[in-house]
Formats: sequence, C-alpha cells, structure tokens
Amino acid sequence: MAFLDHNGESEFPFNKDNVFNAMCEAIPKIDGMKIENADKLSGRILVKAGVSLYSWGENIPIQLTTISENLTKVSITSSPKTGIMFGGAFDMGKNRKNIERILQATSNVLVNRNQITENPKTENSQQTQFSQPQQPQNFSSSNYTQQNSNFNQSNTKKWYNKKWLVIILCIIFFPIGLYALWKSNVFSKGWKIGITAFIAFAFFYNLMDDKKSSNTSNISTTDKTTETSRQTVIETPKEKEWTKVYSFSGNGMKKSPTFELTGNEARIKYNYKADGGLGMGMFAVYVVDEGDDIMKTGGVPEVMSQAENEESESTIQKSAGKYYLNVNASGNWTVTVEELK
Repeated sequence: MAFLDHNGESEFPFNKDNVFNAMCEAIPKIDGMKIENADKLSGRILVKAGVSLYSWGENIPIQLTTISENLTKVSITSSPKTGIMFGGAFDMGKNRKNIERILQATSNVLVNRNQITENPKTENSQQTQFSQPQQPQNFSSSNYTQQNSNFNQSNTKKWYNKKWLVIILCIIFFPIGLYALWKSNVFSKGWKIGITAFIAFAFFYNLMDDKKSSNTSNISTTDKTTETSRQTVIETPKEKEWTKVYSFSGNGMKKSPTFELTGNEARIKYNYKADGGLGMGMFAVYVVDEGDDIMKTGGVPEVMSQAENEESESTIQKSAGKYYLNVNASGNWTVTVEELK
C-alpha cells in the first residue's frame, strides 16, 4: 500500500510540442482518464481519473519541461481526490499505476509517429532504437508486481472469506472493505446490513460536520459603591480584525507571486464557478512554501471541492514566512488570504 501522492519523471528524445501532442492523444484512450485542462504554452496538463474499486479517483497534474531541442522531461504527480480522508491514504498502488499507464501510452504514440515519418532507408537502423517504449525512470515493473502479489495471490480460501481481513479493510479502506463484506460467505445478511449502515452514517457525519469557531466576548464590568454611587467601567481591549494579506484571481491553473504571513491565525476565503454547466467542477488551493514546487515534492491542498459553484472559507495553519498560492481549477475563481491582527 502506498501513502498519499506519487511522483514520477521520464525523459523523451523529442521536442516539447511533440510530447505535448502525444500526451493529448494518448491520455483520452486510457480507460477511466480524461484531460480536464491543457495549456500548450506552459506545458501543463491536468488529468482526472475516475472512481475505481481501489479509490475515489485521482487528480493528476503533468508538467513538461524542455531540457534541450530534442529532449523533454515529463513530471507527473498522482494524488487522491479525497486527500487522507475516507481511504485516500491507502491507494493499493493506484497512483503509481496511473503514472506508469500515462508514460507508457505516451511512449507508444511517439514510437508509432516516429515509425510513420521515418525515411524507408533508415527505418531498419532506427527501428531498434524505438522498438522498446521507454520505461519510466522511477518505476520498476518487477517492484510493482511484487507490491501487489500479496493482494492478488489466490489461496485455497478466498481472501474475502477471511473475517479479520474484511474487518480491517472496512476500517482503513471502506470501499473495498464493503465489496469484500458483501462478497463474503462468513457474515450473515444482518451483519452485512448493520456494518454497511454504520459506515454510511460515519461517512456522512464526517462529511457534514463543520468546524465551529467560538467567539469570545469582552465583558464590561460595573462596580457600584453605595457611598459615592459611582460606576467604574472596565475598558475592553480592542478586538482583532481579519486583515487582507493577498488576493488572487484567475481561471484554470495558476501560481501567485509570494506573500508573507506573520504566524497569526490565518484563513482562506474563496469563490469559484466551474465552466460548462456540468453540475460539478474541480477546485483545489495549495499554500506552498517559497522555493518549493508541488510538482516535485507533492502536497495536500488546503481547500478541495468538486461542487459546480462554491463560496466559502477555510482556516490554514502556517508559521511565519513567505508562501505562494498554487490554484488548480476548472473555471473562474478568486482566492483571498487573511490574517487576524
């Protein structure tokens, strides 16, 4: 089992435009994947993978970088849409597999294009060079097989009939746990219904539970003295106010200039509207340390939503320092960072 994001890189002996076009052609042919946003000028592609037996889907940003005239580096990050919530921390190798499939499909398209355009006289000499699709540098198929062999191994007793395994899966990764529960023959129907109802209740309770902020009120105290009939009013200290630090607006994927936080209590206020009127969208905001790059180091978004339209706010926990915003969205948006001063 892998934890949270997976990152992968590979280099292709083609220029950036050819690799970008090949990825745009290859990715829609991969089962369960679609291109959400593609910017040829910046070399960025945002891919979304749908819900599967092993996860609730993934967001897959891709960055193409020119190393030389005919050499392009591709950097891919595959992150669960739910973060660490609701089984997102255990992807059963799904994020790694996403990256392998994209790189393999892109390599196949580039190989086929090269064979078509190659001069017949040099075709035989070049065929050896491109006959084997380039394997991603950061992955080994033998390692991937070894990681999943325990899960796919067939035993005399089916895995879903092992009561202890089903219970553990229901706790740490409930989608596949529920599948195993209803496939199993060792639980009665009453137990199956009861466990399913409990998991559904816990899921929706966590989904709907909002953080409640407590407001402190300052009390003015009045002392009355019987001799002088005077009232002594205790002055209340000036209340802190939310102060705007930085505001950032745009459409699609954008990075902001750096801004500075002082370490006080901070929050993000945002609103966005997805394009297309599809009834859903994609919106994620990362607050990144100056000098870091989530395409290389990965990260957990401060805000993530799949609603079509949304206007809300979220508290962020950041120490004093310089940061920048990395926004990935499917429409127009505005993000404001505020501190309590």
